[in-house]
Amino acid sequence: MLLTALGVLAALGVLALAGWLLTFPLNDARFTSGLSGTRGTFTAARCHTTGTGGTRVCTGTFVPAKGGFVDRTAQIRNARIQVGRPVDLRRRPDGGYVQPGPMSAGKDLALAFGIVSLAAFLLVVLCAAPKRVSAGGWKRMRKNPPPWGTLLTILVPLFGASLALTVLCASVGFLLSLA
Repeated sequence: MLLTALGVLAALGVLALAGWLLTFPLNDARFTSGLSGTRGTFTAARCHTTGTGGTRVCTGTFVPAKGGFVDRTAQIRNARIQVGRPVDLRRRPDGGYVQPGPMSAGKDLALAFGIVSLAAFLLVVLCAAPKRVSAGGWKRMRKNPPPWGTLLTILVPLFGASLALTVLCASVGFLLSLA
């Protein structure tokens, strides 16, 4: 009974952590896909590389498309920007800037699917932990004692699908970064 309670607590912890972690890439995906944020044009006055990681920082002027506050000291990191050439950006509510595009959105989606995949994998491990439960090929997953059989029939395909989507989104994001 104690092990079951600990397993349930561990599963709830995995779900809570995964839910919290998912808020970060999904929030960013709203801006990188161009669905949220203040649309405008950014023109870089200068760009330089900082730190040992080689972070590229561009500083310039952001002009909102529909009028409003013009930010003459706007900064954006690691974006594909050339000095003097205007590019479309989105201003986030926190004052940061994002360059929307399929490459950035693909990375955010890959990260979100990766979090779902890892959470599903951890839950499969928790479900398969009892000795009488099997996630292997010698026994159909539904034949496991309740509720493990039902959970495994949901979690194993969820893990596989989210892992495949992680690889697909990461590959598309990588290929678009080469273009």
